[in-house]
Amino acid sequence: MGNKFGREIEFREGSPIQLLRYSEKTENEKFGQILLNPKALDIIKEINEPLAIISVVGSYRHGKSWFANVLHGHHDGFALDAKVEGCTRGIYMWSPPFKLISKQHDGIDDPSQDENWATKLFILCLVISSTFVYNINGIFGRDDIGKLHLMTDLSKFIQEPENGDFLPRLVILLRDFILESSTCFKDYFLEQMKKINAEATMGIKKFFYDFDVYGLSVTSGMQKKMLQHMEEAKTNELDEEFVEEVVNAVESIYSQLPLKYIGSSTMQGISFVKFLENVIERMNSSETLTLLSITSEYESIIQFVAQEAIKESIDRYEKSMSTLRNEEEKLQMHWKEFDKMHLKYKSEINKLFFEKIIGSPAQLSNFVKQLNGEISKSEKRFIEENSKELTTFNKKIAKKSWARHIKIKLDKNDLFRYKEESQEAWKLFESYCNELMIKSPEADEIIALFKNRYMAAVDYNKQLGKINAELTKTIQEEEDKKSQLIICMNEERLRSKIETLKKNEEMKQRFAVESNNLFVTIKQIYDELKKEIEKLQNEKQIKKPKPKWKIGCVIT
Repeated sequence: MGNKFGREIEFREGSPIQLLRYSEKTENEKFGQILLNPKALDIIKEINEPLAIISVVGSYRHGKSWFANVLHGHHDGFALDAKVEGCTRGIYMWSPPFKLISKQHDGIDDPSQDENWATKLFILCLVISSTFVYNINGIFGRDDIGKLHLMTDLSKFIQEPENGDFLPRLVILLRDFILESSTCFKDYFLEQMKKINAEATMGIKKFFYDFDVYGLSVTSGMQKKMLQHMEEAKTNELDEEFVEEVVNAVESIYSQLPLKYIGSSTMQGISFVKFLENVIERMNSSETLTLLSITSEYESIIQFVAQEAIKESIDRYEKSMSTLRNEEEKLQMHWKEFDKMHLKYKSEINKLFFEKIIGSPAQLSNFVKQLNGEISKSEKRFIEENSKELTTFNKKIAKKSWARHIKIKLDKNDLFRYKEESQEAWKLFESYCNELMIKSPEADEIIALFKNRYMAAVDYNKQLGKINAELTKTIQEEEDKKSQLIICMNEERLRSKIETLKKNEEMKQRFAVESNNLFVTIKQIYDELKKEIEKLQNEKQIKKPKPKWKIGCVIT
């Protein structure tokens, strides 16, 4: 649960996590490197709201870790200096963050620290924070000023952007303040600092036009043991005046908490991580701190954030559009519904996009054009997919209707027996399609396609009917000719037969005549012969005795 501070300070669950650390140089390296913790970066990336970043920096073992804990309503959390080993170097942040990333840092004057790392750490805190809490002794000397002498000329380390104030809000905590309570800690601080380092004082006035100073008095009633183990302290054990001063400082910090900006745009998780990575990369490029160009870093981040936002927006759009596919993973829907959902999802990602992108109006306008271009490409792919699936689905319906109402008649060759029957078949086809098809231009095109097929079939069958009629006529004519020919041939055969019969009859008659004539002739011959014989007989009888004759004749 943690050791709650209580009072008006909200208690926030969580614990510290290292954001980055400093790695000493090795044999293969010329100088040490700042290493980021990917796990911590992933946590920050999940923040999709404007960020405020509080850095708590201060002298070694002067209570900055305890104050960082109090910002979260704890006495414990960030390890206190009394327990931190010299090798624990880096920046820790509270996890989970709450639109706010609070960070606790090494003591800037830790004697075990590398001087270059200490300088880089201080500049890094100034660059990445929106509120910079600097914790020092109430009665401070040259050593307590620590890295504030860098304020004399920040231009040696940071190239400022032309527009926008990139530096954080400065809050000075004067710890263990033993003097009489000052009416204005800010004036007291500047006066005392001027005595020690006038240039640093001028630098603070120049770069931090508005800052606050709070004094935290010495708690006389607190034992030394408690001071060394503040994480175990109970709020009611502390001096009430001290508690009130702490609560007042914390409430004041939160009430005036500025967001982290890039130009005129607020940073969110992704943009802050990119900014941090760029700054660290720049710092790691040299042993000593090189000039950080805030302008170029901002431009790099603006472009990066925009491209990431475009990518995320398109991914979200495509995932949303993909949910429109049916249980068969097919996108086939009415175009009105498609357009409605497209506009809905586009509106959603535009809102998401504008929440994430940063930059000038001209840059934002350009990024919007890029996003719209990518959305158009993605939309085109979904349009093509939907059109293809609509075509496939509606064509399947049309084929089924064609087979049921038209093809069956075509196969029987009786569709166009009557004009009314063919028209009725087409009406049934259209009615079936209109009932089951998904209404769309694709459906209209398919019906038009099948209408052309229908008309072609009508025309074909008309032509076929004409051809069949002509063929039937031709066949009939041929049959008639054949029949006529057969008749003619039969008549010829009959005539020939009759002629033959006639000839046979004539031959019979001729034969009869000739036979009769022959008979007559033979008879005449016979008669003449008989007469001759008789004559001869008569003559013989006269001369001789008559011989006996036997005469036979066969006539056929």
